[in-house]
Amino acid sequence: MKTKNLILTIIALLCVGALPAEAAKKSITGTVTCDGKGIAGVVVTDGINMTKTDAKGTYALPTKVSDPHCQFVHISIPSGYEVERIGNAPQFYKRVNPKAKKQSFDFKLTKVDQSVYTVLALADHHITDTYARRADHRSVARYKNEVVPFVKEHAATYKHPVYMVALGDMTQTSSRPGWKGREGGYSFKDYMRDTDVNLPIFNAIGNHDHNHAPKGEMFNDETVYLSRADFHREIGPEYYSFNIGREHYVVVDNAFVITKDSGPTTDPNATKGYWLRLCSYQHNWLAQDIAALDKSKIDRIVVVAHCGLFGYSGKKMQMDLEKMLDYFKGYEVLALIGHHHSDHTVFKKDWNGKPLYQFYHPSAAGIAWYNYNNREGSPAAITNYTFQDGKFTRTVTPYGTNTGLKYRVYDNRNHKWNYPITERTGSKQKRSDEVAEATSEDKPAVLVNFWGAYTCKFTESTGGKGKTTKRCFDLNFRDWYWDAFAKSEAGELPVGQRLYKAGWQRPNRSYHIWRYVPADPDATIKAVAKDAMGNIVAEVELHAK
Repeated sequence: MKTKNLILTIIALLCVGALPAEAAKKSITGTVTCDGKGIAGVVVTDGINMTKTDAKGTYALPTKVSDPHCQFVHISIPSGYEVERIGNAPQFYKRVNPKAKKQSFDFKLTKVDQSVYTVLALADHHITDTYARRADHRSVARYKNEVVPFVKEHAATYKHPVYMVALGDMTQTSSRPGWKGREGGYSFKDYMRDTDVNLPIFNAIGNHDHNHAPKGEMFNDETVYLSRADFHREIGPEYYSFNIGREHYVVVDNAFVITKDSGPTTDPNATKGYWLRLCSYQHNWLAQDIAALDKSKIDRIVVVAHCGLFGYSGKKMQMDLEKMLDYFKGYEVLALIGHHHSDHTVFKKDWNGKPLYQFYHPSAAGIAWYNYNNREGSPAAITNYTFQDGKFTRTVTPYGTNTGLKYRVYDNRNHKWNYPITERTGSKQKRSDEVAEATSEDKPAVLVNFWGAYTCKFTESTGGKGKTTKRCFDLNFRDWYWDAFAKSEAGELPVGQRLYKAGWQRPNRSYHIWRYVPADPDATIKAVAKDAMGNIVAEVELHAK
């Protein structure tokens, strides 16, 4: 371990070990109880300082209540317990009064069997108000009338505890109240009210959930908390942890806003946009949080964040990634990520001696409510993670017009598309470019879209070995998009349904779409797709002719 990180760990261990023996000298005190009995060893923090409850469940913190970085006192909910809820908001935190020198906060827990449990992940809601000129003006109605009932009904199918994590961009900065004098808008308060799913919801903050810096100003480590003002006021702390079963969850804000919510950068000298990294206060807290864990009780660390730690290709994307992951050394890591509006898996088989999985999640809004699909062909969906016996499974569950759909496959017999599938199909962003290059010699092929898949193996009934190509375009979304775009340009669609020249909406190649050109065109082709954990995601028979 590097010298700097070793020093941080030692300091963290000393901080965590400080029990409230001299509570009278502390500014924040309280208890953590279950059925009236104190719970020992519960981690409590104000975002800077950290301690654990003693044998009686009491704690004390030397919080500087006037410090704006200490707006909350929060516990790391221990495994096997749940905290009280107000609506869908788990009350794991209390707001600090910056003017009161002595304050006391108590937390009440309820015992829960978490030997088996499920987490539902929802990403990139982008709920805006009725004043938006584009299709997202329908977002409030569709979210309330379609997404929320679907999540609620789906959660009810489980017979074990279910929790929900929101992976950021629940709202849009320019559509929240107060933006340039806007009186209307869709606030975090509206979001929490409308997300009536009867589940504990743990929220991560996305780049579009931040406030912008005042004109001509830049946020830094000491002032970046101001970019979280709306989130703090109506949701709570932006970085915190909790435990469920044998997993330790850390929720972080890795969209460090310099000036505004658009324009991601990894340039340390950038003067606008936002950095992909944690602020120094999160690093201080995270080092202490992980040092406080009992390794014998934890199977893995689950990172809940908006922006990716790694890019699609597996290369580092977060600027301070090595420093952050060094805290997790010795643990398996599972990162749940939003932001990219796509389903994608990054798998590191041996990261510091343990597996590391990063999952990007499809947007619940599709391409911002125009369509029930994301630009790389994954459906607008919720994603289910079920944990049991030290293992976990992952399933993407679509809603809307894709409800019940497990995959899309295209061949030339039982799964025909609007045109023949050949060795060129799905290779171009526009169908017209494929047609322009097509020849009569093009070989027949099959195309498969298996969201949630990491690998796909094709076998032919006659034993031949054909050619597999990864990273193709989904025909369903690609063809819909360019047809809708052409009608939009021609003014043939109502204003609220017209597509605009937004690059983030255009069809994109997918890592979960494969094209296979068989050696024997007459053979029956079997496609078997697996996820990064080795579970079969889909299995289907296809025919190129």
